[in-house]
Amino acid sequence: MKKIMLLLAITSILSACQPDYTGKYIAIGDTLTEYNKECFKENHIPYKYEKGKLHIPEDAYDAAIYTCS
Repeated sequence: MKKIMLLLAITSILSACQPDYTGKYIAIGDTLTEYNKECFKENHIPYKYEKGKLHIPEDAYDAAIYTCS
């Protein structure tokens, strides 16, 4: 029973730590590489690629720079 409670607590803590980016999308570049796609996916950073421009939420900018550049 203790193991189940510990597992539940850890799962709850980890899921609460996932950021929820909701800012306005801003352009950060012109190209979308496979590396960028994979990095954004691993770091749960949403992105849009429209009209030859790569856009991410404004509040995800720092995370994208620190982890995917």
